[in-house]
Amino acid sequence: MHDRGMATLLLLVTVMSFTSVATAARAAEEAPRITKEEVRPLIGDPGVIILDARTSWSWKDSDTKIKGAVRVDPADVGSWAASIAKEKKIIVYCS
Repeated sequence: MHDRGMATLLLLVTVMSFTSVATAARAAEEAPRITKEEVRPLIGDPGVIILDARTSWSWKDSDTKIKGAVRVDPADVGSWAASIAKEKKIIVYCS
């Protein structure tokens, strides 16, 4: 590949990377937030799924866990996202 072609490819990859990061950041900013006080009465509600998306080391080292929360791997969303019931209220937390 010519130097110009390599430079064009590198520019394209860089632009795509920035676009992906910007899209993810925008989605995170637009996600509704909920306080722990608002979550408390929802714990155990059959219409609510609480997902604990902390990293495995953060989860293992924590002495605070929400009872009934489903532990999911944040790095492997593709393997569990399709199995989550979309008709329920979904609360995802991490720290």
